[in-house]
Amino acid sequence: MGNGTVPQRFTLRQALDTFLEFRFSTIRRRSAFHLRKVESRTHIVEGLIKALESADDVIELIRSAPDQAEAKASLTNPEGDGASGLGLSQQQADAVLKLQLSQLTRRNMGKLLDEQRTLAHSQLELDNLMNNDSAVRDVMIEDFKEMKAKFGIPRRTQIQPGENELEDIDLVKNSRSVIVVTRGGYIKRMPLKTFESQGRGTRGKKGTSSASADNEVSHCFTCNDHDTLLMSTQRGVAFGLRAFQVPTGTRTAKGVPIPSVLPVKTDDVVTSVLSVSEFSDDEYIVLATEQGWIKKTPLKAFENLSSRGLIIASLNEGDRLRWCQKCTDDDDILIGSKLGMATRFQTEKLRSTGRTSRGVRSMKLKEGDTVADMNVLQRRVNDDSPSKDESSPDEYILTLTSNGYGKRIQTNEFRTTARGGVGVICMKFKASGKDNVSCLRVVDVDDEVMVITAKGVMVRQKVKDIPSQGRAATGVLVQKLDPDDSIASVSLVPQKVATD
Repeated sequence: MGNGTVPQRFTLRQALDTFLEFRFSTIRRRSAFHLRKVESRTHIVEGLIKALESADDVIELIRSAPDQAEAKASLTNPEGDGASGLGLSQQQADAVLKLQLSQLTRRNMGKLLDEQRTLAHSQLELDNLMNNDSAVRDVMIEDFKEMKAKFGIPRRTQIQPGENELEDIDLVKNSRSVIVVTRGGYIKRMPLKTFESQGRGTRGKKGTSSASADNEVSHCFTCNDHDTLLMSTQRGVAFGLRAFQVPTGTRTAKGVPIPSVLPVKTDDVVTSVLSVSEFSDDEYIVLATEQGWIKKTPLKAFENLSSRGLIIASLNEGDRLRWCQKCTDDDDILIGSKLGMATRFQTEKLRSTGRTSRGVRSMKLKEGDTVADMNVLQRRVNDDSPSKDESSPDEYILTLTSNGYGKRIQTNEFRTTARGGVGVICMKFKASGKDNVSCLRVVDVDDEVMVITAKGVMVRQKVKDIPSQGRAATGVLVQKLDPDDSIASVSLVPQKVATD
């Protein structure tokens, strides 16, 4: 970037590239320096070996020479017999003249031959470093690993706020916001009042830019700005982040890359985002994968989750972690598949496990089917009911398909069964066009929901405007879609902000 004499302004990428170029050139210069030393020593050792092979002649030549200069001239003479015909160089002759009689032994000859082989091996390695760029990069990697092992220790000191000192969270109003995460790995935060309630069947407002496929929305939800966001990736790694730490953006803004906010690897994808206001002792986090595995872990285990990330699930090859919800032992879990099947079972029958466990089977999936969504249902006990299990008449399962059709189903139509079953039908599809279940969401009749498409179009509408139908019904058009668009997610707008 520069010659080191003029101040430069770098981006992060430029700074890293410049550092790597400097390390590359440093290793090349170091290799050239050592190569010169190896070649010089190899030259001397070759001369000493020649002299030891004719040790008697060398001793006689030196004894008969009138002075050191004459002896040196005889050793460098390429013509003649015995030692006078060795043809040594000036440096080799000087090294021979410095030899002591005790060094003119067979043992010393063996040492010189061993040294010659070692020098030849070193010369090959150094020549490779001088002519092969990949060899230099391999050395750089090893150097970085050694530096990490030596200096990469956790911080031993803690920076704590002083007495009565304000933290960042004390300076941020606990407002309601909409968090949007795109499939391309971008995230942004918008005020909830940006989206006003609209009627059923309308096209909605743009919630993000749709200039490319990377801007397709994968997650959209509402939360408080003081909430902790538990962001889980498809590989089973979770990160913790305060909602107000997510940069704000306009409705049509792309957002900021997630790696600029959290250390998510470039080949990993955030598949679930859960907002937590309080880490209580009697709550759990239930995790579900695309292939139907499920597990339950105490919420307290995630209280100290930081932006560094922790492994929260072990996955089978080809499986992905997709859903993360809060629950208690008094709740039920509803699992729905893309082909329109659903099963409901009690969370207390799901054994609590540690962060790194794989879990158990949630439902039996047909060939070609995968899990479409997971929900936690609050179980209500009724002493007059034989089943001791009755749902509120105002509680429904909002089911939407990728083509924009949806309906409300009363939760009591899904009876509680044992975990791991095939389940019951939750959605029939229209005859025209290929369709599948996109999401299922637990709602009350007075709720409002935020429906968002893959292209970033958002509609905020009232649940009561979507008709209630049976499990085998095909539903009605909830959101009008463009030909190449589909429903991506549904977010529940909390009651206390529905009138914002």
